[in-house]
Amino acid sequence: MKGFRGHLYLAVLAGCLMTLSAAAEDICAICGKQINDTIYLITDDVTGVEQTVCSDCRKLPKCFLCGLPVKDNGISLSDGRHICARDGKTAVLTAKDASQVANEVNDSLDKLFSRFTAFPKNVDVTVLDRIDVDKMYQPNGYDFESPNLLGCIEAVTNASQKRYAMRLMTGLPLMELKAVAAHELSHAWVGENVPSWRRETLSRNAEEGFCELVAYLLMDSQNEEAQKEAQKKFILQNRYTRGQIDLFIEAEGRFGFDEVLDWMQRGDSSELEEGHLEKIRDMATPAPAIRAANIAVRTNRLATAATNFGLNAKTNLSATIPAPATNNVAAPAPIKLQGIMWGNLPSAIINQHTVYPNDRFNVKIGGVETVFRCLEIQKSSVRIKNMNSGKEDILQL
Repeated sequence: MKGFRGHLYLAVLAGCLMTLSAAAEDICAICGKQINDTIYLITDDVTGVEQTVCSDCRKLPKCFLCGLPVKDNGISLSDGRHICARDGKTAVLTAKDASQVANEVNDSLDKLFSRFTAFPKNVDVTVLDRIDVDKMYQPNGYDFESPNLLGCIEAVTNASQKRYAMRLMTGLPLMELKAVAAHELSHAWVGENVPSWRRETLSRNAEEGFCELVAYLLMDSQNEEAQKEAQKKFILQNRYTRGQIDLFIEAEGRFGFDEVLDWMQRGDSSELEEGHLEKIRDMATPAPAIRAANIAVRTNRLATAATNFGLNAKTNLSATIPAPATNNVAAPAPIKLQGIMWGNLPSAIINQHTVYPNDRFNVKIGGVETVFRCLEIQKSSVRIKNMNSGKEDILQL
């Protein structure tokens, strides 16, 4: 008899728990009221959790960020977008705040990649909203759904200098805005550091993949664990780079960020290729080829001149024509090795720059800013590489 009562008690308890669970599922996540009619399931785009919503709340405006209905305590933006109270706590809403975030991101990128490169400072930041985006995608006045444009940047050249105009979407969460700003600043880096001939051969997907890589690495350096992981996941799930972001992340892990930069500036292929990432080290060398062609033209001109002046056509003209530079020869005069500090991590002073192995530095030669990389430091010499031409030189003390 005792055993029977025990089983009866467990059955009643299980029934109560099922009733409580069902009741909890019937509570609207938005208004908190019991749902007595149709239950709607809506996924929170921020957390990925499915929420139960009543028919009344389902009719409310949707949050621009999470997609859930927005109650009275949400934020209404001037362009018609709405942000729920939860997401509004981290949303960047004003042009001043967006500009400050972009400047902070620029500084963060310089610190993160200080051993490899610097990011442009000649950038002016403004904001855009959904109305601006819709106007960008309404040719001839015909409306259609605009893509999820979160930022854009363009070069603006005036009489004095070249600048970049960057526009960032208002209402984005802080971490997402940082990622968007890093992406757009990377486009500016391409405009400043990648030669025009290379930009013509580099595919759009590859450039977007590089910009997403920079944003991904910035996110990886952030302290806010949950937010940064969510943003990294979003970057990986966004397929508009046609898979290039995955290849860039793999290439950076295998070969290093400096190799990625080299490929962006002088790579022999238009995109990274799955299964053949080692090709990231294949460099095109248009500068020596152009120089060789120029020398050939000058040789022909000198030969013609010699004939016109009655000279022997077989006269040795090589003395008047500088031979093409070869690797491992003395560097040109403007590059000067001023000292070497030897230790566990050797460094060198070159044209007033203190550099370590793999560091990049700029030297103005003939009025042109030229990028060099320190390849190796020995006790009495330093091997450097001209990143514009691909030529290597050895500097001697």
